Amino acid sequence: MEKIENTIKEKENQPAPPQTACKRCGNQAAPKFITLLGWRQQDHCDSCGAIIAEEREKREMERAEKMTIETYLARSGLMRGLLARMTLENFNPQLAGKAHEIAKEYAENFGRETTNGLMLYGKAGSGKTHLAVSMARHIIEKKQIQVRFARIVDLLSEIRKTFDNNEQYRTENESELIQRYTSTPLLIIDDLGAEKTTDWVRQILYQIIDERWIEQKPIIVTSNLNLEELEARFEERIASRVAGMCRLVEFRDYDYRIKKPTP
Repeated sequence: MEKIENTIKEKENQPAPPQTACKRCGNQAAPKFITLLGWRQQDHCDSCGAIIAEEREKREMERAEKMTIETYLARSGLMRGLLARMTLENFNPQLAGKAHEIAKEYAENFGRETTNGLMLYGKAGSGKTHLAVSMARHIIEKKQIQVRFARIVDLLSEIRKTFDNNEQYRTENESELIQRYTSTPLLIIDDLGAEKTTDWVRQILYQIIDERWIEQKPIIVTSNLNLEELEARFEERIASRVAGMCRLVEFRDYDYRIKKPTP
């Protein structure tokens, strides 16, 4: 220890090298003493050094954000086929009345403390999926918050794949998948009501929705069914949870995929 201290003192007593011209602004850059290394000339003055360090930190943050967004998008279920091209900007708001405005406001105001969701309902092809996907993409890209998008038929199919003759294996893997849907910050269930309704389907849906209700995690649901039809199909406890968690947004009565806006 004494040897190190003597080395430091010896280097401190050495004469400092001359100042150099800052490579950024041309002003004088004073040398700096670096422990154990001694005096070192600097490429930049203190002011420019601080600016360069800030710019470097900003670039690193941007790279980290980009990696986060890419990871979240890859896991979201959005990056396939037509879904990958759906945005708030390329949705025609004339085709859905106030739905576009509501969706845009929801996505822009969404945060980690958000607990309320949306139920987008109306006839097939009215643009519900486009808006749901667009909100998810906006939230991932602008807020860096995870979103999981799942068509109801795909969600149920994924859980069914865990079925196995080994009851323990099946139960553990089904539970793991359900946990994935219940824990994500925002879950979007697309086309609710398109699946064949069984007691097992009701049980799985209730388990996911009820757990998110308990944990105050928001959901977005799209469906061809209104709330009353949803209750008739799935029973009151599921419909009541959806109603309690979501703002109901009705779409106009025409097909978004084939209709053109009136000039």
